[in-house]
Amino acid sequence: MKVTEMMDLHGQVALVTGGASGIGLAYAEAMAEAGADVAIVDIHAAGAQEAADRVAAATGRRVIGIGADVSSEEETERMVAATVKQLGRLDICFANAGIAEHGAVIMDYDPKEWDRVISVNLTGVFLTDKAAAKHMTQQHRGSIINTASIYGLVGDFGMGAIGYTAAKGGVVQITRTLAVQLAPLQVRVNAIAPAFVHTNLGDGLLQETVTDPVVLAAHAEILRRTPLGRWGEPDDLKGIALFLASSASAYCTGYTYAVDGGWLAL
Repeated sequence: MKVTEMMDLHGQVALVTGGASGIGLAYAEAMAEAGADVAIVDIHAAGAQEAADRVAAATGRRVIGIGADVSSEEETERMVAATVKQLGRLDICFANAGIAEHGAVIMDYDPKEWDRVISVNLTGVFLTDKAAAKHMTQQHRGSIINTASIYGLVGDFGMGAIGYTAAKGGVVQITRTLAVQLAPLQVRVNAIAPAFVHTNLGDGLLQETVTDPVVLAAHAEILRRTPLGRWGEPDDLKGIALFLASSASAYCTGYTYAVDGGWLAL
């Protein structure tokens, strides 16, 4: 089979959580551009529908918007059921929804902040994977792609991201465990670990428009520390997303793929 045929997603359906903006929107665009129909899920239903309308207009694919809170098992099951009902099936699932935290040293870290971050970034991935797996194992086919982070592979370098690093480390491990568990049923599970990407995560903390001198100093250190000499953009994740969603990665499961500009090479 030609590689272009391997990456053709016509006839398949993808679901993307946290898909109204940023990396999730880039995933949704990549899936639709490769021929898949897409369900864009976001906690903000209006944002999900607006993103769906834009992607549908740009690609000609069927794209629906669904509002759901991934920290709720009832809502993750509902979003998968709605996807299958409206689009006919589910072949690809991106468990991507995530939030950042207001960092602090451990002595000052609020346990409520821990609960908030873990509920979305780790429990949300678990519940999304569970809901998708229930459907995919019945059809003996599917690809689940979790969004981890390089902070799931290395320690935080000074931003106080205690809950975030713990959650993303958990995502790496649940990816490995579910890959082994679901492999006999031909459902693959992998993860993508982005480094620092210009998105609205953390109320715009990662955007170039910030003015806080402390944050700007952190930005400068990130740039200095990244061998490719630039931050990532959401479009930088499209290639790996398509690879993992498609049959081009048919023999790949249980691995976390860093997209980090060389951060982990140092």
